[in-house]
Amino acid sequence: MAAADRSRALRAAAAVAVLPHELAHALPAAAAGLRPEITVLPAYEGDATPLGRFDADLDSETPAWVVRLVAVAPLLVYLSAAVGLRLAVAPSGAAAVAALAACAYWGSLSAGDVGVAAAPSEALSAGRFAAGVSRRVRLTADLVTVGNTLLMAAVLLV
Repeated sequence: MAAADRSRALRAAAAVAVLPHELAHALPAAAAGLRPEITVLPAYEGDATPLGRFDADLDSETPAWVVRLVAVAPLLVYLSAAVGLRLAVAPSGAAAVAALAACAYWGSLSAGDVGVAAAPSEALSAGRFAAGVSRRVRLTADLVTVGNTLLMAAVLLV
């Protein structure tokens, strides 16, 4: 397999993995009148390379609550999806485990998501969905991921 083919295959796999999460950011952003941009395997300078990135230009007129809502939207969207699945079809066995894995993964918030939700003023000052990520923010994101997964498990498996 040529290097270009491997790169294309990697991008396709990454897109499948991250697009649902990034789209969950983009939907409320578009509804609020922002112009969302999603990048798969973005160029990134930092200690971790993301598989995908959501961004949108922000101006001083953008309310902080919109920034927060867009930042945490994947959690809200996929928790709602898990509840909807439970009420509509009550998946069991392997289907429930697959639904749990998908909803928990796509609904998890990155440290960047938590950083923007915690400090929307930083994002507004930067003019885009970006905020500083401290150790406290990383720890919070990890704890939210654990809580999110447990909550999804309770909804789908109990």
